Amino acid sequence: MNILILNWKDIKNPDVGGAEIILYELAKRLVREGHTVTWFCRRFGFGKNTDIIDGIHIIRRGNRFTVYWEAYRYYQSLKKKPDKVLDCINTICWQTPLYVPNEKRVAYVNQLAKEVFFYELPPVISHLAYFLEPLEYLLYRGTQFLCYSESVKRDIAGIGIPSEHISTFPIGIDHARYTPGVKSKDPLFLFVARLARMKRPDLCIRAMRLVVDHYPSAKLAIVGYGPMERELDRLIHSCNLEKNVTLVKKDALFFDKHPSDQKVKLMQQAWALLLPSVKEGWGMVVTEAAACGTLSIVTHVTGLVDSVIHDTTGIVLSSSPDTQELADAMIDVIQSTSHRGTLARNAVRQSHMFTWDRSYDLFMKSL
Repeated sequence: MNILILNWKDIKNPDVGGAEIILYELAKRLVREGHTVTWFCRRFGFGKNTDIIDGIHIIRRGNRFTVYWEAYRYYQSLKKKPDKVLDCINTICWQTPLYVPNEKRVAYVNQLAKEVFFYELPPVISHLAYFLEPLEYLLYRGTQFLCYSESVKRDIAGIGIPSEHISTFPIGIDHARYTPGVKSKDPLFLFVARLARMKRPDLCIRAMRLVVDHYPSAKLAIVGYGPMERELDRLIHSCNLEKNVTLVKKDALFFDKHPSDQKVKLMQQAWALLLPSVKEGWGMVVTEAAACGTLSIVTHVTGLVDSVIHDTTGIVLSSSPDTQELADAMIDVIQSTSHRGTLARNAVRQSHMFTWDRSYDLFMKSL
């Protein structure tokens, strides 16, 4: 097949996230099986207009907003149209039903934005965006959809897409890279995500202030980068947590084993991963941490209710926990040695279900 992927970022974009990593792993396997894959996305500062990564043809045009118009122009310029167009939706839809035949397009959804708007946009604009999001999908009623989790499937069905048009497939992880290691002597908690309001890293720091009052040797490592970096640094100082909380700036992403890969080392050492997000498509770092023998403390939100089984592979809090609720869960992890060990072992076992080969096989069946 000749496949065109429309996704707003590619794997070299400085703001790359889990959604792009999953798509990249699937695209690599498509190429290995003899398919032709073109990945159309927006441009970024140092990125070339065209690129080839593991056999994937990358085309970068437009900016955060104009890339959608540029995608339409690019598709129309093709003398031979692709056999499949993977319409990867992230907040703004590509509106491919306007120009791609129904049998040739598949909508690939990481997650709907919904509540995320209230964290990332100013009040008036956020309410408007929340209202408009379902309207974006009006033309997609007859389109086949792909997503990672049952909770995302329910969200998509909730805006009018027939459930029978929505298929799910699991993510995968690299089990040669993510393996159990030796836990740190002192309590160590870990946050790994983009430093954005929807991920609520500030909540982790505030909860850590309460934890340290009981366990002064406890530590928190925050791995990531993003718009909240300076704000979080100030919060660490204002809470007098300079000795307990560290910002580990992720200057590079490593897709294979690498001596500078602090993320995996910290996942192996951590007593628990913290991910109090507003919403996720799945929460890839949860499964990566699980493979490293680390349980997760997460919120009861889309995606995370699928990736973490409460009191079996981790702890699921309320959808919008306060500082005390998160701190209590962290303290419970420190105090309950036996329970912590059971959750960690269960997390490892569950992680073995998620391989890239299985992910790709089920993805291809749906595609």
